[in-house]
Amino acid sequence: MTSLRKSLKNVAIAFALVFVFPWAAMELLVRRIAGRDVWFLMHTEFISLIPGKTGVYIRNAYYFLALSKCPLDCGISFGSIISKNSTEVGHRVYIGWRTFIGLATIGDDSMISDSVQILSGKHQHGTTIPGVPFQSQPQSFTRVRIGKNTWIGANAVIMADVGDNCVIGAGSIVTNPVPENSVAVGNPAKIIRSTISAQTGLEAALPVAASEV
Repeated sequence: MTSLRKSLKNVAIAFALVFVFPWAAMELLVRRIAGRDVWFLMHTEFISLIPGKTGVYIRNAYYFLALSKCPLDCGISFGSIISKNSTEVGHRVYIGWRTFIGLATIGDDSMISDSVQILSGKHQHGTTIPGVPFQSQPQSFTRVRIGKNTWIGANAVIMADVGDNCVIGAGSIVTNPVPENSVAVGNPAKIIRSTISAQTGLEAALPVAASEV
């Protein structure tokens, strides 16, 4: 049965790659000529609305072809969008419903819950030029790095790096870097304990309360 399921999954991945290949190929070709994204965001918005397992396979296949890095073993749920082609997604990453990801690197085995926003840094729009609307001032995008085996809780907003083996509580807002092996919650997010076991001589890992994640 395991072998059959694996074979069926491989067939689904192959069909998804064939389906999205024309879109991805056109985007990559025009991107090379223009030196910028042309249809990438339009494509990602469209494929974000494909429901069910079909949508998961199609999104993974498109990002596999069009992103800097996105292996074919990721799960990207309904309504979720990655807006920058230079974003990098690691192996076995799960991205929940209606999540938005800007310029980011996400490590292997990380879980990004529903309605999370991973922004391209804290200062995307300039504010210092008098008489010019903020939305017309120079933009600055900074890559945000999410470590390996990290869990970002639902509705969190991430504007700074988060290390390996971390847990970020639901609804938390990360404005400063979170070191590895940390549980951080709140607005702004503060570290409340470690995820390291007692055998290392540090604080024992405790279950994270449902109210925190």
